[in-house]
Amino acid sequence: MKKLSWIEITSLYIGVIMGAGFASGRECWQFFGVFGTKGYLGTFASTACFIILAVLMTYIARSKGTSDLGKMISPFDNKLIDGVIGWTLAIIYYSMIIAMTAAGGSLLNQQFGISKVIGGMIIAILCIITVLGDFERVSAVFRLIIPVLFVVGVLTIILTIRADFGQSGPITGFKPGRMSPNWVISGLVFTAYNTLGMITMSGNCAIHAKDSRHAYVGAVSGTLCLGFLTIILLRALLTDAAFSASLDLPMLGFSARISSVLNMIYAIILFGAVYSTGASTYYGFSTKLKSGKAKKYIIIGGAAAGFSLGLTGFKQLVEFLYPAQGYIGILFIIFIIINFIREYSRNKRHKI
Repeated sequence: MKKLSWIEITSLYIGVIMGAGFASGRECWQFFGVFGTKGYLGTFASTACFIILAVLMTYIARSKGTSDLGKMISPFDNKLIDGVIGWTLAIIYYSMIIAMTAAGGSLLNQQFGISKVIGGMIIAILCIITVLGDFERVSAVFRLIIPVLFVVGVLTIILTIRADFGQSGPITGFKPGRMSPNWVISGLVFTAYNTLGMITMSGNCAIHAKDSRHAYVGAVSGTLCLGFLTIILLRALLTDAAFSASLDLPMLGFSARISSVLNMIYAIILFGAVYSTGASTYYGFSTKLKSGKAKKYIIIGGAAAGFSLGLTGFKQLVEFLYPAQGYIGILFIIFIIINFIREYSRNKRHKI
């Protein structure tokens, strides 16, 4: 396939994270907004961690010459452990098709009053079509839609901040999630579960980059952009804290207060963000499936099952599913750091 430039890698990083929870403002509110201005501390810490981890994962992938999930994470050089870790992450990736179909349903329901079944079904079908085309199709889709998602997302956030709607209710006293009770734990969990989403994309970007410079610059610029987005998104949400707390998709609500035209554009963009994260993480799950006829049917059947489970609702999934993934992600981050240290030390010894 075509080698990736740093700009294309940046787009892929943004696409894998800028999904339903992020672009809608739901997860930013859940993990940072509920803590008011203290939430900024969490966003700054998360940004620094994202940059460091992206560099570490890029190094591991290029050094080992693989994007295999188990080998990216495991420092143990053991096939059984690599397999267990790889399949654990694959299951987590699979759970994201549940969250993304739920998000698609919530979006069309909030925007148009359409049954959540329709929105979820559309996301499931789009993800199936994309994943069946393998990484080349996933990366091609991202190169086309992510720059648009980024520009419109930033524009809406800036317009929300400039509009300064004023507070419609209390600005403090919001109840944090039971699994993320303070900004320190929230920042750590936010970093951890988003890192899980980046592992497959980091590995593939590192392997398919034009060269090392493009691989590392793309990883750093992608994570920097994500940090910038998180910080200004939090600023926008805090312009009316009570309003943000009341909605499944708060930024969609803010866009409606600004302009009906912008609201319609943002709804389309947000739907694209849901699709981009659903496709990228579902692709991560598919990489653990053996090639052959059965793989196609597992991909189709798995998406259908995920869609059915996603009917439980998006708001509830953000509160419970994402933090649970985050706690698993913390363990994996520790493994990634150890893996990097071992790989770096081994390469240094060989050079000597």
